[in-house]
Order: sequence, then structure tokens, then C-alpha cells
Amino acid sequence: MTPDDVAAVFARQDYAENSGERISEEGQSGRVEALSPILSEVRGLWESGSEKLDLIVQKIGDGSREVSWRKPLGESGMLDFFLGLVNNDGLRPALIMHTLRIIGNSCADTDENRARVVESNCMPRLVNLLNNDSLLALIIPVLFNVIVDYGTFGFTLQPTQAAAYKAGLNPELVSLIAGPRLPTAAPQMGLICKLLGLIASQERVCFPEAEANFVHPATPFTLLTLANEASSDDDEEDLEDFMAQTSVTLAYLSNPAFQESFLQTPKSIVLFLEAFAKGVKRSEDASQELDPDDAEQLKKILSIFPQALADLSAVPQFVAAAAIGSPELRLLQQWIAGGSPRLQSAACLALGNVARSDETCLAFVQQSAIHTPLTAVVADASVTDAQLLHGAVSFLKNLAIPAANKPLIGAAGLLEPGALPRVWGMDAQVQVQFAAVSLTRLLMVSCPENVRRVCARHDAEQSTTPLQQLIAVFKRSDQEPTKTEAARAVAAVLRVLHSSPDVSSILSSSSSAVDDSTALLTAFYTTHDAIPEALAYLGIQKKFPVLRSELWFVLALMSRSPEGAECCAKALQQTELTRSLLEAVTGRDILAERQAVTGTPAIEGAAAPPAEMTKVQKIENGVGGLGLGGFEPQQIDPTKKADLSRMDRENGLVLVTELLQRCADKLTDDDVFLEALRAGGQKMIDERRISEGIKE
Repeated sequence: MTPDDVAAVFARQDYAENSGERISEEGQSGRVEALSPILSEVRGLWESGSEKLDLIVQKIGDGSREVSWRKPLGESGMLDFFLGLVNNDGLRPALIMHTLRIIGNSCADTDENRARVVESNCMPRLVNLLNNDSLLALIIPVLFNVIVDYGTFGFTLQPTQAAAYKAGLNPELVSLIAGPRLPTAAPQMGLICKLLGLIASQERVCFPEAEANFVHPATPFTLLTLANEASSDDDEEDLEDFMAQTSVTLAYLSNPAFQESFLQTPKSIVLFLEAFAKGVKRSEDASQELDPDDAEQLKKILSIFPQALADLSAVPQFVAAAAIGSPELRLLQQWIAGGSPRLQSAACLALGNVARSDETCLAFVQQSAIHTPLTAVVADASVTDAQLLHGAVSFLKNLAIPAANKPLIGAAGLLEPGALPRVWGMDAQVQVQFAAVSLTRLLMVSCPENVRRVCARHDAEQSTTPLQQLIAVFKRSDQEPTKTEAARAVAAVLRVLHSSPDVSSILSSSSSAVDDSTALLTAFYTTHDAIPEALAYLGIQKKFPVLRSELWFVLALMSRSPEGAECCAKALQQTELTRSLLEAVTGRDILAERQAVTGTPAIEGAAAPPAEMTKVQKIENGVGGLGLGGFEPQQIDPTKKADLSRMDRENGLVLVTELLQRCADKLTDDDVFLEALRAGGQKMIDERRISEGIKE
């Protein structure tokens, strides 16, 4: 059989009614039969060592380019022969070249033939051929055809990709592009990156530990180095390489094993940041009109960068490699002050992850003044990007935790009308709004300076205070987390006001002639008349008991002033809040008990007062008779859950006592409060006696 005879077999069109991909079973069988004598011929030539084999194999390689011959090549045994042939050392250059053509063409879009490659165990040999520069332009496309897909059978594990992984494809490719052979490999960079990407997917799914023998630890660093070198401003081919290299880098960096090894490499973080910045510059450069497909692909890649940076910055090695004042963190801080929303948002995520200790947060604010550009972002009316705003506010939340940072952040203008109050109004962006309200609460905690800022109008033209605007958010929001945080912020304000020795220093303003604390508190509660509703919300909710405990403490503080006590009484006009308070004091649902029987029975364990006693005498008897006079509100410790019930009872008793003494006429039923006072007081005394070992 001559080479021309072989070519004629592949050229014939009468094996099926039509040529092309789809042929009948009869036609398929005909093609397999037609290949039988050719297979016999090549076997004989191989056994005899004839160089005529090279010419025959060339014709088979030419024929294998036709789609309709792919399956027959596999079913006839022809592909198996050449898969066995490729494992032999010392093949003539022409023979190995055409053998690779047959393997590559047969496997294109043909999973049955790819399965034959796996079964032949020739993958290590194919991968090893990457070391032959003369075959590089051929073996890379062959490997791609073999492993690009194997999903017909619905496997999560792609067998050819797993075989290539175990054959060491990753380290071979990385060594190829990281060394002096890069110029030879450069024309195939797109396929090389695709191969690395396919292997990366298998590493994550099937080999999460990224075994050292099968993976080059410098894979992401090497690709990013090349990406930065390939990111010229106007070269379309360079852009393609940049996108290929960065997309694969991001795939590898989604694996925690690669994150750690990457961060241990010197200058890796700066390399990552530079690649991201170059991609953003290329995307946002109005003078460069990108191909629509390239623009879409670049957009997709740039959308993955921020999450990758967030993941990296959450790894302990990131903080170790990027200390305060380091070039890495200085660059991220410059991004926040810059004008690219993509970079600003990513920097907020990364630095927010770094700011996870009081020491770091204090350094960020007091040394780097990072809160200043963050405040500028929040206060910029043109900034409406939800991701950027959420990132900036979330970063500020971390910074606002240390007590020493709160007044500095507030002084930067964050609580002025155009800053946080602007974001409170973004009802359609519920996550951003929630984060902004939560930040506000943090800024209020034990910070008189910031409480002063939210309680005052910033200028004569402003009709409402920031606190009024915050309460308005509470009233209109249908989001439970937002309502809860807004109500907690209100409680934090009241806690500061009623624990301050000088209320006038908080509530008075340069434009106000009033400095009397009583008058100022009266004006404050008149201005913020919806406060009782917000407080009641915290006491009625049952999801977070600790929030109710915080409320009882704040209400106990408030009740020690006439103005605060009146506000408490207004809040307690909501029956469910009264029920919750009385249950905290007595451990029982008194209102339900009263509704179940006629009259007003005495609480078990407490003697009823004589009928002729006045209301004042009843109150004095309830407090003084039990020896509870002079006890103070007890600040709760949420970490000591076992003590919450006792603390709730004590704070509730303070509250009930003060309300009965100051504004009993404003309570819906002062008798039930008296009963709760006696029962709760007796219960507390009994508990103290037990804890102290006192016998009656």
C-alpha cells in the first residue's frame, strides 16, 4: 500500500450518504473497515523498521483533520496503535510529529478518543515532550485537544485533566514560561494559560492540597510577572496575553494552598496590585477602544480581582508581609484617595481585613489618617456605587471600634448632613444603608463628642438633627437588621446623655442661649418625640435577649431624671414592652395572670399593702420596706450570660422604682408596677441571701 493509496482512502466520500460530522452507522462501519488494511500496513512497517512508515503516517495525519474520521480512527484501533507508538524513545522526528498530529486531531471534540488516551497511560510521555523545543508548537495544541473537555459522561472529575495533573503538566508549563525558553513558548501563551486553567480546576476539586510533586508553587507569581510585562497600553496581542495570564492567576489564587505560598514570595502583593491597577487603567482608558469581546472578558476578570484581594488580605501572611507603613499598604491607601471606584472598593475590602485589631485600627486613624479619604468617599454625592460605599463604610466600622478613634472619625465630618446621613437615605440599597446605620451606632457608643454631633442641627437652615433623620430611617425601614441597629444607636445616644455629669456640654450649641440641663433635656425629647417607639422596639423583640438587657440598663439610667422618666413611661404605653419589663423583674407574666382572674391578686410571696396607704406610702413601702433603697443601674456584660437575668431584674427594679416615684400618673396601671416592685424586690433579696449563704 502506497502513501497515495492511503490518501485515497481518506478522500473517498462513499462511506455514507453525506460527508461531514454526522454519518450513518453503516457509513461509520465502512470507514472502520477501510482503515483495517492501513492499520495492518503501519504495523508491518513499524515491525520492519521501514522509513516508508513516515510517509504513510503523514497521510493518516492529513486524513485525521476531517471530523468524520475521528471516531473511526478510535474504533478501528488506529489511535491505540499510535498511542502505544508515542511511548517509544528515539522515534524519528517526522514520525513523532505526525503521530502527535493523529493523536491531537483524533481527540478534538471526541471524548471517546480522549478516554483512550487516559487508558493508554501515555499522558506522562506527552507531557514530557514539552521539553523538546522542536515539537513545542505541536505538543501544546495536542495536549489542549486531549484535555480541554471530557464532560460527556457527566464526571465531576475530568479524567484527562486529572491524568495531565498527575503527569506533572503544571510544573512543566510553569518551568517553560519562567525560564530561558519563554521566547520559544511565547507564541503559544494563550493555549499554555488555558492548559494551566484546566489543571487549576482539577487541583481545586480533586486535589485541594496541591501536592508538591504535581504543582509548581510559583504558578501565580510567574503568571502575574508575565502579565505585568505584557500590559502595554495599546497592543491588542499583549492584552490577550494579559487577560489569559491574570485569569489563570485568579483561578489558582482561589485555592488557599496557593494563597499562602504566593504571599510568602517577596513583592507578591505589590505584583498583584500592579496587575490589577494596569487592568483597570486599560479598561477605563477612554482613548483606547477595545474589541467588544475583549472588553467583556476584561470586565469579567476585573470583577474577580477584588474578591481575590479580599481573600488574600484575610490570610495571616498578608498582614505579616504588609505592615502599617509598608509600600503595599501605602499603595492601597492611595487607591482610596484616587478616583477609580474599582480600586477604591478593592482597597477598602483589603484594608478592612487588615484592620482586625485595636492596635492596627489605632495606627490607621492616628498615624495614617485613613479615615479622612474614607469620609470623603462617603460624603461625595457623586458616589452611588453600592460596592464602593459598602466597602468604605465597612472599613470605617472596623476603625470605629477602638474608643480613641471614635471622636477623631466623627471630627472628620462623617456625621455631617452630606456624609452618613446621605447614605442613611439609600433605602433601595439595604445592605449599604444597614452598614451606615451600624457604623453610626458604633460612633455613638460612649462618645459624647459624636452624640453632640448627631443631636444638633449643623446650621440654621437645617430643619432636622441627624438623630431625627436616623429615627426616620428606623420608622420607615422594613428591614429588621436596619431597624434594630437604628434603635440601638438611639439607645447609645441616650446612654451617653444620661450618664454624663454635664448634659449641657453635649446638648447646648453656640447658637443656643440655654445651658440649663433640665431645659436642654426637655427640648431634646420634644424635638426627638419618636424616641419611645425606637426604645420599645428593642424591648419587644425576642430574637436577641442581650438587646433587651441593654435596653433595661439604658431605661434605668434615663429614669433617674424627670425628662428621661417621662420618655420611659411613654415607651411603656406599649403593652408588650410593659409585659417584657415586668417579666424581667418578676420572672412571670403578670399581665397574663391578671387577665386570667378577676381583680388584682397579690403577688405570691409579697404581702399586700394596707388599703388605707397612699400611693406615695405604697411606693415607699415597696422600696424601703424591702431594703432596696439606693441601688444603682447595673451595666451588663454580654459575655456573662448567666448573670443577665439577675442584672435585668436589678435594672428593671431601678426603672420601676423611679417611674413610680417620678411619673406614676403616666403609667397605664401603676398598681401592676407596684406589685412587680414588691415581687421582684423580694426575689432579688432572696437570691442575694442564697448567694451569700444568709439564713433568715
